[in-house]
Amino acid sequence: MGGEPAHGVCRFCGRAVCKAHVHELPYLTVVYPAPRGLEGLAVEKVLWCGVCRPRPEPVPLEFLARGTAQAGE
Repeated sequence: MGGEPAHGVCRFCGRAVCKAHVHELPYLTVVYPAPRGLEGLAVEKVLWCGVCRPRPEPVPLEFLARGTAQAGE
C-alpha cells in the first residue's frame, strides 16, 4: 500500500493496517446453546484490513476431527 506505519492488525487475516486503510466489521467471539436457540457474543467495530474476505457462512472442518482421531490412536 503506501508504506505508512501500522496502527493495528486485521482481526481476520493478521495484516498490518495503517489509519488510512482501516475498516471495521463485527467479530463473533463465541457461540453457545441457549433456551431460544444458538446465541453468541460479538464485538462491533473490529479492525479489518479491507483486503481479506471473511466468509459469511461456516466452512467444513472435518480434517480437524480426522487429525484428532489419528493422534489419539
